[in-house]
Amino acid sequence: KGCELVVRRCCEGLASFVRDRGDAARLRAVAECAEALNGRIVDVVREVAYLTNGQCESVEEALAEDIMALEATMFDEFLDNICRHVAGCTKLGSMSFDRNGSDGDLPGGAETSKSPTPFPAYLSACLLAIVRCRAQVDRALGDTTIRRSQGITYQYLAMATAADGVVAGICYELNERMSHMSRPQADRFANELQFLLNTLRKYLSDDMLSVAENCKRMLFARAGHKKGGDGPDGLMMIEELERLGRVYVLCLGE
Repeated sequence: KGCELVVRRCCEGLASFVRDRGDAARLRAVAECAEALNGRIVDVVREVAYLTNGQCESVEEALAEDIMALEATMFDEFLDNICRHVAGCTKLGSMSFDRNGSDGDLPGGAETSKSPTPFPAYLSACLLAIVRCRAQVDRALGDTTIRRSQGITYQYLAMATAADGVVAGICYELNERMSHMSRPQADRFANELQFLLNTLRKYLSDDMLSVAENCKRMLFARAGHKKGGDGPDGLMMIEELERLGRVYVLCLGE
């Protein structure tokens, strides 16, 4: 009973200390819980068993219940904050101009002078948010620490949450603006969405992959492609995005 009371009071004190101190503090608390669940509890139970001649069947369960409750609260709050943060990164911005300067040639056959194509700002903001999330979790918990309740690493769970949030937000924005897009704009966004899927595929849930594929089909239909955008122009654009965003591809890709 003394061990149970000490652990419960430690959990309450840690929760009180972490409150309003930000995600870094939450992840440190999660790391403490994970270390306890993966090792320290066993040591405590072993000592209690020695002192009580083995009369401690419920001690490990009671200790783990309090620690897992704190861990769940802290990590779920962190995941909620990830969702809120990435939601603010998925805004597409103005579509009143084409990234290459125009949607076509000038009247009379004159050609426009095209400036170098920049990496899309909304993609950069979204991918940077996922990389930042990865760094936060890696700093606190490493890339191999398993969440006991799910049997999956904390890093993967955080990045999967961020990736799903990014794709959900971008697809929502695209669907909202679909009816106002020109054909070149729809073609461009479809290829940018494909690049995003290529980069984040291993983190995306099946449901979110389905949502994204459906959105991509609608964009290609809007652009006038009968069989999708897998032709030379589409592949060339995706290769250009991979070149411009090579840092993100290296960090997040296969």
